[in-house]
Amino acid sequence: MEQLPQQLINGIWQGAALALFAMGYTLVFGVLDIINLAHGATYMWGAFFAFVCITRLDWPLWAAIPAAMIGAGLLAVVLDRLAFKPLRTLTSGGLVLWVGFIVLLLGLIGAWSPGLKWTLTLSGAAIMLGGIVQDYAAIRPLRVRHVPHLAPMISSIGASIILISLAQGIFGAQVSRFPPDIFPSKPYTLPGNAVIAPIQLLVLGIALALMVVLHLLIARTQMGRAIRGIAWSERTARLLGINVDLVVAQTFFLSGALAGAAGVLLGLAFNRLDPFMGNEVELAGLTVIIVGGMGSIGGAAVAAFLVGMLRVLSVGYIDSSFRDAFVFALLILVLLVRPSGIFGRGSSVRA
Repeated sequence: MEQLPQQLINGIWQGAALALFAMGYTLVFGVLDIINLAHGATYMWGAFFAFVCITRLDWPLWAAIPAAMIGAGLLAVVLDRLAFKPLRTLTSGGLVLWVGFIVLLLGLIGAWSPGLKWTLTLSGAAIMLGGIVQDYAAIRPLRVRHVPHLAPMISSIGASIILISLAQGIFGAQVSRFPPDIFPSKPYTLPGNAVIAPIQLLVLGIALALMVVLHLLIARTQMGRAIRGIAWSERTARLLGINVDLVVAQTFFLSGALAGAAGVLLGLAFNRLDPFMGNEVELAGLTVIIVGGMGSIGGAAVAAFLVGMLRVLSVGYIDSSFRDAFVFALLILVLLVRPSGIFGRGSSVRA
């Protein structure tokens, strides 16, 4: 029992960071009814965006975190245009975007001379940008598709593999670390002989602030009302004049920004970055959104704290090897008792 205050503190700040990841996860599911399994790769790239800003550009931490969120958000938008949008609606801009992406990949992974490498990379990026603009400006799509329900999930798996492979090629498979002096390390002593490090306080503070901002954005802004309208019925939203394509892009940007923030915060807290760092948190995030209720942002936040606490307590009082076993036991129990999740809806309108 002497360890309980410390374990509770660890569970709270880790659960807060996990909530950011899971809320971005459930945003996309709520709008498009798909599970984006490349969300963990976006989380990983958000951490590396901040790593590059700090170690190579010499940016301060307060500038690197929002930059990483913006970078991860834009990456999520491009991911939607490449992996998900063509499955829903194929446009000429989408084809141009794919051509630019292939040219960009050739520039990044090919064994070219430096001049040709930069030419291919910049040309690919320019073609992709033109494709995105053309995609948004398209009046009539080339084809409207009704693909199998599992097709977007399979597409996201492929996108995740590509993003992880790119990270391996650019940063290497070894573990990367932030500079040790980037943040104060002297912990604060709390009642009950518990301690909390300044970086853990930063994680908790930023995570709670972003949760509040997301809640206000979804509940009280025009964009939030549009997101909720599409989540209820995409057809009705179109009839009401909502630009569904734009709102989907905004949703992906928010989702990616939250994943990027979680990646930076947990990367800072554990000071460990590698291309596969998103795999573990992706499974935990998937458990969170199922336990909290698919499509429920508030449910994802509550379930994240529950899962974070369960993971920490199982490590502290039982054995670290059983950490994931208890989490998935909770998942199975919730599915048996309430298949829609703790805060999930019994049914939804998607037509």
